[in-house]
Amino acid sequence: MQAQRASNPNGSEPTATRRDQTNPTGDSLYDAAAVRFCSKDCCSNYKDLKQCGRCKAASYCSVECQRESWKKHKPLCDFNASQVDTTTDEPPLQRILRHWVVRFGDATLAHACIRGLNLKYEWENLDKAGIVLLVEPRPHANQGARLRVVNASVMRNEEILKMFEGLGQAERYRNQVLPMHVRQRERIHKETDGKADYAMVVILATNTGPNALDGDHSATLRIKPVDVYRVWATAMPRQEYEGDWAQELKHQVDSDTPMKRRRGKVV
Repeated sequence: MQAQRASNPNGSEPTATRRDQTNPTGDSLYDAAAVRFCSKDCCSNYKDLKQCGRCKAASYCSVECQRESWKKHKPLCDFNASQVDTTTDEPPLQRILRHWVVRFGDATLAHACIRGLNLKYEWENLDKAGIVLLVEPRPHANQGARLRVVNASVMRNEEILKMFEGLGQAERYRNQVLPMHVRQRERIHKETDGKADYAMVVILATNTGPNALDGDHSATLRIKPVDVYRVWATAMPRQEYEGDWAQELKHQVDSDTPMKRRRGKVV
């Protein structure tokens, strides 16, 4: 699936082309497309990206883009930064999850959200639910592919809140994440005349499974707002839309073939 992220001034689907360096697959169209972009809305740059020094979740192509995006980014930055231990070197599981989100957190998750939340037929599900992923370590040459998806499910908003209560993060979720999510959705609705929205994806990494890291590593999580466009959902062929979305997401991760965005389609 080929697609893009930055919306154009008329509010239609994005049109910018972005690229990154990935291991060649032999498919020139796929290899040339992107998985990582500047985190500022409407910026199509993909080169020389630098991470946010606090949360390490967002990346920007310039100081100007980071400054202009700060008001929008701050609530999510505060939450994700609270998950990072700044007193020591970045814990291995946090680092692995951060790289994984960079690699699979855009077009791959957008595709999963469209299908998992049934947005082709029930766009209003964005008001009711989100996607929750449970991931665990696995060996891989690519640092962005060192997690496997153990479980992928749709959870209603109240179930997600209960999950955060169990993790001891309910207050921060209510006071930081939810208000940020509401503001982001309102903004993208206005900018695109209702043609786009944000889905919430929660990714919980645990040090479990046959390839668990040596030593004691606490579970870590990331919240990833994923932008989705109505045109992507309505234009998705039925044969691509139907089927087991969670199993296909697991396969994309296992085979290290993240979907990429290019010229309004997803590859």
